[in-house]
Amino acid sequence: MTALPRAATRMLLASDGSTTLLLESLLDQPLFVRVTRQRTVVAGDASERAVKALAVDPRTPVVHRSSELVTDDGEVVSLNTVVFARPPAGWSGSSDDSVPLGRRLRSNQTLQYRSLLSSGGGVWPGEGRGVPCAFKEYLIHCEDGSRLYVHERFHPSYVAAPTTLPAGAPAHSARFPGRRCDAA
Repeated sequence: MTALPRAATRMLLASDGSTTLLLESLLDQPLFVRVTRQRTVVAGDASERAVKALAVDPRTPVVHRSSELVTDDGEVVSLNTVVFARPPAGWSGSSDDSVPLGRRLRSNQTLQYRSLLSSGGGVWPGEGRGVPCAFKEYLIHCEDGSRLYVHERFHPSYVAAPTTLPAGAPAHSARFPGRRCDAA
C-alpha cells in the first residue's frame, strides 16, 4: 500500500469529523475495529491527557480500550486508545462490536461533535517500531453528556507521517493558532 499524499494527511489530522469515514473514503475500502484489549481501570491508570480531557477524578472507574482499525484483509490502518467513564447512548461499549465507534454512533443517530486536542508526528508503536507516523487525539462529546477520549496513531504505510514537524509537534497549531491543547 502506498501512503496517502501529504495533503490527505493534513486533512485527516486537522478534521474534527469522523476519522474512520475520511479514511474509508481516502482508502476506498471499508474498515473494521478489532479490539485488542478492554478493561476497567481507575482513571489515574489511564494517560494524564485522557483524565484531563474527560475532566474526571483520577479515582473514577473508566474503560480503557485498545483497538486496531483494520481492512477486510486484517491489515492495521491505525492503533487506537479510547477511554470513557460510560458509553454514550447508541453504543454498548462492547469489545465484541467490530463496527467503528463513529459509524456505530451515526447509525444509531447519536448526536455528537468532536474537539480536536492535538495532532501531528509521532512514532509508530506497532510492527516496524520507531518509524515516524501521524497521530490525532480528540474528545467525542455526545448528546447524553458522555465523553470519549480517542488517541489514534496511523500506520505509516497508509497515512504519510508529517515530515516538517518534530515528533509530538501538533500538526494543526501552525495553521490554527489557539485551537489546540499541548501535544501529547
